[in-house]
Amino acid sequence: MSPSFGFELKSLSVFILVVETGNLTTVASRMALSQSSVSQILTQLELSLGVELMDRSVRPMAVTSAGRFFYDRAQSIIDAAETTSLEMRKADYKLLRHVKVALVDSIITAVGKPLIDVINNRTQNWSVVSGQSHLHSHMLLSKQADITISDDPLDDYSGLSRHRILTEPFVLAVPNDYVGSKDIVSVLKQYHLIRYSSGTLIAQKIEKYLRRNQLDPAAHLQLDNSFAVVAAVASGIGCTITTPLCLFQSGIKQHQVQLLALDEPLSRQINLVSRERELGDLPGDIANDCRRILTQKYENVISTNFPWMMADIKVGD
Repeated sequence: MSPSFGFELKSLSVFILVVETGNLTTVASRMALSQSSVSQILTQLELSLGVELMDRSVRPMAVTSAGRFFYDRAQSIIDAAETTSLEMRKADYKLLRHVKVALVDSIITAVGKPLIDVINNRTQNWSVVSGQSHLHSHMLLSKQADITISDDPLDDYSGLSRHRILTEPFVLAVPNDYVGSKDIVSVLKQYHLIRYSSGTLIAQKIEKYLRRNQLDPAAHLQLDNSFAVVAAVASGIGCTITTPLCLFQSGIKQHQVQLLALDEPLSRQINLVSRERELGDLPGDIANDCRRILTQKYENVISTNFPWMMADIKVGD
């Protein structure tokens, strides 16, 4: 049911002219109405609002204090309506008004500049935030963000459009000078496990893996981003379970850490998620651009330095 405000735009325009001229005949002439119609509109407006807007006991009519209050707001409403009408006539509907994108740190590092370019070319205004996946998911569901690119596909929610960008394996990262058996049990006997912060989705996935394999390393170290985690491994502090994209993000080269395959394979998927039917082709365009950039940059680096991983890496669906 449509809300009832007690007035229409035309009634506001009539009232504004009555206040400014104090003469019904002049208003009728300007609005191409009869004088009686102007009087009826003014009376109906007062009845709808429950206040007297004009003092008819004086000549010319004078605006009341309530009428002055309403006049200021009526003028703002008419100005906003005129501005909206003008913008609608001039708008380029191929460019979306404003788009807010929330994405995990590893994606902004890997595909940042080209990704920003495609968003900039398709929108009139945009903003990009990075951080933890579960926070971004909340932003999308509460309409604080329009697109998320993360490892949370929000499978429990309907009304969302999803585009697979990347599937990649988890790997065991150890200091470069590590020598010994390549199984995780042997590594954990020699090194502390450097964990991601417990609230992150990547940490939760790793913890499930550890429990499933009956591994319970002490929780001495928790760090909140991939750069810090991998840099700590490179410095010899400990080992970690991470992904190639997180390594790619950190900028740590192969000679600074060793990467070992996990005994039991574990993988994650990066998806672009948006609300259905809100952004036209933009989500698909961004997803395709992310895939193209990852193929050109990320896959080339991984295939050169860690060719044994490529069987478990897939860009796209």
